[in-house]
Amino acid sequence: MSEIVLPTALEFRRHLHSRRHAYLTCIAVFHVKDHLSKAGVQGIEAAVRSRTDNMLDVVRGVCNGTKHVQTDARHRVAFPAGDDTDQPDLGFGAGGFGVGRYGGIGGREIEVDGRQVDLYDACAAVLRAYVALYPQHFIGCDLSGL
Repeated sequence: MSEIVLPTALEFRRHLHSRRHAYLTCIAVFHVKDHLSKAGVQGIEAAVRSRTDNMLDVVRGVCNGTKHVQTDARHRVAFPAGDDTDQPDLGFGAGGFGVGRYGGIGGREIEVDGRQVDLYDACAAVLRAYVALYPQHFIGCDLSGL
């Protein structure tokens, strides 16, 4: 988490419009569950899903759609690679002032059930859920930069 996943998420935070950063972060974040599973934790997806609404399914869909070109019927959120959009910055002179996330900074989004879901927000929610649910596995892991 501290060496690969968190630095990857923080790079995405600095490059919110980057498809590369979005996809790599979804892949890294989703696969934290594999490490938890190897440590003997069970019911990870259900637990994280309950804390994050459908954000785990968003991250899972992008992770697997990216790796396999598209998702299959086992995914709650379908994602064919490249089906994300870039939400432009919305700041002074660009349609408003202080509108949008982080004071007007846009980012990568996908459509889920007729609404746009920000991929950075989804990844951050899943990371926070992992740490909140399984703190003994993430001692010393600082999420304050998310």
